[in-house]
Amino acid sequence: MNQLDLEKFMETYGREILSFCRYLTKNREEAEDLCQDTFVQGFELRERIADEEHAKKFFLSIAVQLWKNRKRKYAWRRRIVDNQIIPMAEYEMEMAGSEYTPEEQTIRQEERTMIRDCVASLSEKKRLVVLLYYTEGLKETEIAEVLGLPVGTVKSRLHHAKAELAAMISKRL
Repeated sequence: MNQLDLEKFMETYGREILSFCRYLTKNREEAEDLCQDTFVQGFELRERIADEEHAKKFFLSIAVQLWKNRKRKYAWRRRIVDNQIIPMAEYEMEMAGSEYTPEEQTIRQEERTMIRDCVASLSEKKRLVVLLYYTEGLKETEIAEVLGLPVGTVKSRLHHAKAELAAMISKRL
């Protein structure tokens, strides 16, 4: 993948990867930093990308690894220095479409918020699988590649996460 291919990829998938980073970090500024670092590292490792079909998975796996490294670093710093981690404000999604009445928009926004809260309350292992499956549209085998896990583990985490989400949502309704 050369520089022109990377620029084309950034135009095509940049928004999706930024959105995924927002779900991971729950903070717009941190997400932008994570996304930028992902593309920088991806550009440095561009020889490993076989074709555009695998590029999105490659960049998603870089984003996940960078996020895990950052979390580890913050946790280590918190143990060494008794400071709090940078607060992560809840990321607010834009209202989609104007074809809905204000009532419908409010209801849809409340539903989204409830679902987002339920997903956020999952363990990180389950949350990552759910986000990659539903927001990025990856198949279980692709998620396994991105996270470096066996397919069976991904299927199990997805199954348990769906069951937990169903239980949480039914309690709130």
